[in-house]
Amino acid sequence: MALPWRTTGLVTAAAALYLVLGAAPGDWVFDRVAITGGEWWRLLTGHWVHSDLSHAGWDIAALLLFGALFEARLQWRLPLVLLVASIGVDAWLWWGVPTLRYYCGLSGILNALLVYGLVQLWRESRHPVVLLTGVGAALKIVVEIGAGQALLTATAWPSVPTAHAAGFLCGLVAAAAGWSSVSGAYSERAVPHLASKA
Repeated sequence: MALPWRTTGLVTAAAALYLVLGAAPGDWVFDRVAITGGEWWRLLTGHWVHSDLSHAGWDIAALLLFGALFEARLQWRLPLVLLVASIGVDAWLWWGVPTLRYYCGLSGILNALLVYGLVQLWRESRHPVVLLTGVGAALKIVVEIGAGQALLTATAWPSVPTAHAAGFLCGLVAAAAGWSSVSGAYSERAVPHLASKA
């Protein structure tokens, strides 16, 4: 199995940021007032810093797991999905939760990566476990929104379950946008004699 070098780089960067900068570094988190003042980099960096060690540990472990599962299929699309999800989650935080001043963490954009990766697996395998995993992830987010907090983690900053939902939707949109190219590639692998006649 090839080393998932994109995932390795992203995981190393996220871990290094926590080790070097510590919890919720003031110049890196999503801060609505600072962004309004021109500190636009926070729209990206806010996703890669964390409020405490537990927060960083859960998010980085999830990134490592999803990367290990999906990078071989997604390749360059893996970081691209994370980038697109960063924009989508930021848009939700900005306009959908206008009273929220501070935010940090990977969990919102990781939901996009999970959904996008599951969609690719579903297109290839149609295995019911893939579908059940996606439904379970969606139900978890619904329960979190109803409870107003994350189910599995307790971190120094309050969780923002709607950011998870925004990430989930970003993953669906990204998957829908890439449907034709992925399905075409799948069709050629599945039915090579048809592809050779095209």
